[in-house]
Amino acid sequence: MDSFDNKVERSIMLHEIFPKVYEQYPPLVTQQEAAKICNVDVQTIRKWEKDGELPFTKAVDRLLHFHQILLDDLLGYFYEKNCLQDPENPYIIKMRQFYEQKYKDFPDRLYVKDVAKMTGYVKQIIVQWMRNGHLKGYNRGKPFLIPKKYLIDFVCGPYYRRIIRKSRTHMADMKSFQNEL
Repeated sequence: MDSFDNKVERSIMLHEIFPKVYEQYPPLVTQQEAAKICNVDVQTIRKWEKDGELPFTKAVDRLLHFHQILLDDLLGYFYEKNCLQDPENPYIIKMRQFYEQKYKDFPDRLYVKDVAKMTGYVKQIIVQWMRNGHLKGYNRGKPFLIPKKYLIDFVCGPYYRRIIRKSRTHMADMKSFQNEL
């Protein structure tokens, strides 16, 4: 969100991305509401606050002490944390070009074993990604077929980039991409 010149521009963009959230919640939310919005535990919200990643203010209502979080700050942080960048973002465009170049020698229709070779993950994980809807592909008989375009969409997307235990190939790709920037 650092690319925005002012908070108004940032707020407008967030209103376009999360219109239902702005309809349901007030401009200041509690930790419990923030957890519900981000689909995380309240402890996670507290950790984000403690680590200084999510600004908040302390509020008192009679004897009840609680934290108030600006909805724009929460959604801005959530947007960045989950890699929800616009596909037209220059960073994502460069990443797409990087993977298109890296995968240019592979066929346009890939089998699970091809994807395993390209990403460094085992076949079972790739099939699990497909069954969970993260990686698009086709189940034509026994072998799964994955169009190369769908694989590139997947590796440039938020799910793949947020994987915590990355394969060696994934880490090497990230390092190569960062070096090209």
